[in-house]
Amino acid sequence: MPHERPLIDERAARWAAGFVAPVRRDQPSQVAALRADVARDLPAIDAAARDWTQLGQQLPPTRAQVVGRSGFVTANLEGMRGVFEPMRARLERRRALASRVMGVQLGAVLGLLSIKVLGQFVLPLGGPGGGRLLVVGPNVLDLADEHGPLADDIRRTVVLHEVTHRLQFDGNPWLGDHLRGLMGRYLSAARTDPTELSEIAPRLPEILVEVKRTGDLQPLLQTVLTEEQAEVIGEAQGLMSLLEGHGNATMYEAADTDLITDPQGVREAIAARRGDLASKVLSAVAGMEMKRKQYRDGEAFVRAVVEQAGIPGLNRAFSGPASLPTVDEVGDPQAWLDRVAA
Repeated sequence: MPHERPLIDERAARWAAGFVAPVRRDQPSQVAALRADVARDLPAIDAAARDWTQLGQQLPPTRAQVVGRSGFVTANLEGMRGVFEPMRARLERRRALASRVMGVQLGAVLGLLSIKVLGQFVLPLGGPGGGRLLVVGPNVLDLADEHGPLADDIRRTVVLHEVTHRLQFDGNPWLGDHLRGLMGRYLSAARTDPTELSEIAPRLPEILVEVKRTGDLQPLLQTVLTEEQAEVIGEAQGLMSLLEGHGNATMYEAADTDLITDPQGVREAIAARRGDLASKVLSAVAGMEMKRKQYRDGEAFVRAVVEQAGIPGLNRAFSGPASLPTVDEVGDPQAWLDRVAA
């Protein structure tokens, strides 16, 4: 029987996200123009991604939704419904308190991401189904002020990256199940200390003020990894390096001059955005360091495999969980090629 309420207090999450993320109100004409630009470019981007990756050939056309920052937060909360169920039984005695504390924690993470992320493919981690491709309107509109004419190239490149994630997951349904399994194992092994929850709850307002000021989530999350969680993270690192490296390689290799006029300028602009807020958030949430090096390693892995075995050789990684590269194999593509060949 389904539970009446989500384990996470989504109202508290939305409040926390709104607290840490500044309000941005754009002119309706700007938003309408952005939606039109995204819709106009998407068919060519979708075709370019399918052509280079050779994934998702039978899928229906990719659709994208332009959302505000609150829409980004809501979509992610909806995608995570059910994710935290492995923790429910151990939080029975303090469920209301845990629900609020965890809601504020998750909301703060999503709020900080909502002011940085340009686009995202949101996979429903709490259950089966296809994902949603989001373009975060306020952040994309900011690009014009930061980068001038390069802004359109950056937007198209980011959408190309996210379309690649859509092809990865929707074209290989087992991949979402595998990621959900990793999440379930990670959360099942989490420590849930009622005393710690009782101590942190009264301090949430002052902690959020500090999070908003510094962008540092560690005092809020206070994550202590168990041995089992560390093992899951090791598996996830290999998977995420593959997915992000594949997305990076696609967005630079699949785009021709009709899509992107200044690929080098785009690469430099995107590199400058990475490794700051997003890396801090990922580091705090996962309890590990997620720096640009991991994305570079993933892209280097993809390029090395494609050079030696072509796209069909690379796509063996998407044939099942046993074919995914380990974190060590990401740094040694030949070892992965030897293993999957055997």
